[in-house]
Amino acid sequence: MRYFSLFSIILVTFSLISKNAKSSVFDQRISSNNKTNSLIYADEVIDEKDLDLIIAKGNVEIVRNDRTLLADVVTYNKKTDLLTASGNVKIQEPKGEIIFLDYAELSSDFKDGFVNHVRMLFPDEARLVATRAKREHGELTHFDSPVYSPCKLCKNDPSKSPLWQVKARHAEWDEMKEDIYYTDAFLEMFGWPTFYFPYFSHPAPNVKRRTGLLAPTFSYISDIGASVTTPVFFVLAEDKDLTLSPTFFTKKFFMLQAEYRQRFERGEFSISGSMTSGEEIRNQLLQDRPKTKESGKMRWHVFSKTRYEFTKHIRGGLNIERASDPTYFQRYKNLGITRNTILTSKAYLEGFWGRSYGQIQNVFFQGLRDGDRSATTPKMLPMVDYNFLSQPDSLGGRFSFDGNFLSLTRKEGTDIQRLSGTGGWQVPYLSSWGEIYTIGAKLRGDTYHIKDFNYTRPSAQQPTLQQKGPLFNGTISRALPQAYANWRMPFVRPFAEYRLIAEPIIGFVASPNIKHPNKLPNEDSRFFELDDINLFSENRMAGLDRIDGGTRLNYGFNTDAFSKMIGNTNLFIGQSFSFNKPHENLRGTGTHKNFSDYVARFKYNYKNWINLKTRFLLDRNNLASKRSEISVGVGQPILRFQTDFIQLPRLAEDPNDKAGKQIRFTLSSNFIENWSASISTTRELGRRGGTLVNSGTLTYSDECFIFSHSLSKTFYVDKDVKPGITYIFRIVFKNLGEISQGFGNKTNFLTGEPIPQKR
Repeated sequence: MRYFSLFSIILVTFSLISKNAKSSVFDQRISSNNKTNSLIYADEVIDEKDLDLIIAKGNVEIVRNDRTLLADVVTYNKKTDLLTASGNVKIQEPKGEIIFLDYAELSSDFKDGFVNHVRMLFPDEARLVATRAKREHGELTHFDSPVYSPCKLCKNDPSKSPLWQVKARHAEWDEMKEDIYYTDAFLEMFGWPTFYFPYFSHPAPNVKRRTGLLAPTFSYISDIGASVTTPVFFVLAEDKDLTLSPTFFTKKFFMLQAEYRQRFERGEFSISGSMTSGEEIRNQLLQDRPKTKESGKMRWHVFSKTRYEFTKHIRGGLNIERASDPTYFQRYKNLGITRNTILTSKAYLEGFWGRSYGQIQNVFFQGLRDGDRSATTPKMLPMVDYNFLSQPDSLGGRFSFDGNFLSLTRKEGTDIQRLSGTGGWQVPYLSSWGEIYTIGAKLRGDTYHIKDFNYTRPSAQQPTLQQKGPLFNGTISRALPQAYANWRMPFVRPFAEYRLIAEPIIGFVASPNIKHPNKLPNEDSRFFELDDINLFSENRMAGLDRIDGGTRLNYGFNTDAFSKMIGNTNLFIGQSFSFNKPHENLRGTGTHKNFSDYVARFKYNYKNWINLKTRFLLDRNNLASKRSEISVGVGQPILRFQTDFIQLPRLAEDPNDKAGKQIRFTLSSNFIENWSASISTTRELGRRGGTLVNSGTLTYSDECFIFSHSLSKTFYVDKDVKPGITYIFRIVFKNLGEISQGFGNKTNFLTGEPIPQKR
């Protein structure tokens, strides 16, 4: 007999022989409760009427209230209302725990009983082993001599102690509170007792969030001294939580950090920030270093993000990034926010319809660089974008339209309102010879309304009151028709050991050579870079304020070689020829002559041994490098060397920009399983160059434990950032939280992010 209903068996048996009062009560409860849903599967079921026993043998499976019991033999005693299970006993709990047993004696509802030699496997693969366990009321489970660890066992020797484990005299698992409490507990490392805890508790491994203290963070920053941050995490509901992180500094001031998160059915909301009444940064210098002074000035920051999907086609959001002053993040590096130079806040609404997209947004900026002033920082109120792409027509071509409206204002300086629209048609064609053609035409029109533009200072879009000169107020319109065609033909040649692809590329763009008016501001096209990506584009500019007019011929050659023996290689080189005299605003971009500078790209990789990526802008006369990016990695995880080099020219449109060269060398090694180390140095090249940062790390990491050291030394001065040493020490025990300690200028010298904490 393979399939029986335990509900039916008990009813039939009790109706024939049961006269015992306790059994009658059980019979009445089961028969009157249609929500029990108890099932039994077994190879054989024996009804011992004289002994009031029901015995199931062979592959027994009992399912009751989402809990499953598996065993070789299960006996139900009707008089005592107890189930006894033996032989390969396994219980699968509703929340995912799997319990392996030698012997179990349980009530019929599995809420009470005891088991011998229990072995529990949690959903996150953590394990708990005990000699004996007793369950009470389905809420509390007591363990004798428990051992708990989330670490994996050694494959070659499973009897070997895991990396770390908790051993105790007694443990109690409260399933209602989802906590595990230990009495007389030892934390063992590599099988050796390391720490003793008279009383110790942690959330059950299946708990994802829990109200309580998070691991503290200790740090030392040379400018503001030592500090300790003690986060407290609050679970407010299933969809919301709050983290409060007070920080205490040795210089007798206090910082409070907070983060609130909430999810909605169609969106999410989060807000984080900090506040302190601490040191104020002065612009005076004392021995080439910024001078600081204690002040009661309130300093703060707020980051917030809201996103909500109103319909399947429309969503909106509000993002806020604000700080009390430009040097706040650099001063308080314990916040881990050191990478920002511009803070952007915006409210937006966007829609998606087929191949069309539209967005309206209001954008505010806060500059954190030297020279940034809130009075001259622009605000976009609003900016509207719309993009449309049609279905293919009878020729395979597509119509497109891109529209933009911008209203940009400042307290001091230039205000503009811009309306721009570009319509076009493009068709691809593949010839019988394998040639690939792309032919298209565009028509663009722009209208500007300009107020208070100092056109005598074209590099300064934000004139202040001290900048004297005539101011332009008026309206400017322009139109630019374009026709373009691209041709490429790939040639493929297979050889015995490799495959070669050679592809000549030619592009032609025809349009009027319209000069950029001096009385027209340039707000969003101040950065132009000729490279292998935009060489064949009909519009090479990043924004809309500059137009890419004139007639030009673009040509290049791309080749790829693929080989299992020597690796894969890609080489591209190209150039542009302008039939018109280039405008002065293109000086320094590589396109200021009729023949442009050369753009080049080279890639090579050989399995996991060598990875090389380079991009260049080469002088057309002597092939000298004007802009370059080089990244080279050589070796295997056991020992790998990485070099990254970047050379950037000065942006002609930005008076605060300067040319620069930087190089970084990194040597890393995973010298033993789970162990890794690295050392690196970053240098500024050139006449005023020198070492910027030296750093090193040593890390052990596996599925249950992280132990890491990191040390860095900085040599540069930037505002109130002084040269200094950073040391970070971390110990992370999975499910037990983490211990982290840092000394120096930064929270995390590798990423600039705060050290993550378990919640």
